[in-house]
Amino acid sequence: MGDWDRLAALSWADRRLLVRAGALLVQARFTLASTALRPDPRARPREATVTASPPQLARAHALARLVAVAAARIPLRVACLHRSVVLWRLLRREGIPCALRLGARAGNGPFEAHAWVECGGVALAEDDAHLATFAPFTDAVAPAGEAECRGAHALKPRAPRRVRTASRRS
Repeated sequence: MGDWDRLAALSWADRRLLVRAGALLVQARFTLASTALRPDPRARPREATVTASPPQLARAHALARLVAVAAARIPLRVACLHRSVVLWRLLRREGIPCALRLGARAGNGPFEAHAWVECGGVALAEDDAHLATFAPFTDAVAPAGEAECRGAHALKPRAPRRVRTASRRS
């Protein structure tokens, strides 16, 4: 089955999510370097896994596949942190409980870090053998400012500014 056949097999909602994931990946690629990551106050500690129902977990896996496809098709190189932040945002937007995790390579080699998303105690779109080489940090993280708001549509439009006109005095 070719790429076009796979695309045709997707629902319209999933096609829109694929395009949205691609756009968010491009945005993350250019803006994530200037974004701080802070502990996520809504995430549970590492020991208490985030619970998700079987339909939510199935949907999370489907979204992870869509983000992976989008990451492979955009003409930019994206890292695990970009993919993980985009997947975390899409899952949060759909109300699926998840946690954005960071970890460092365990061992004596050069420093390496990795980012992934956990849902229901499962690391989404990750190879277990690869993930086992990283020691996770204790706290889940969230991009600064996103832990407080529910999503991109949480911003409210500003009231129009009143324009001052200059009056001439004689």
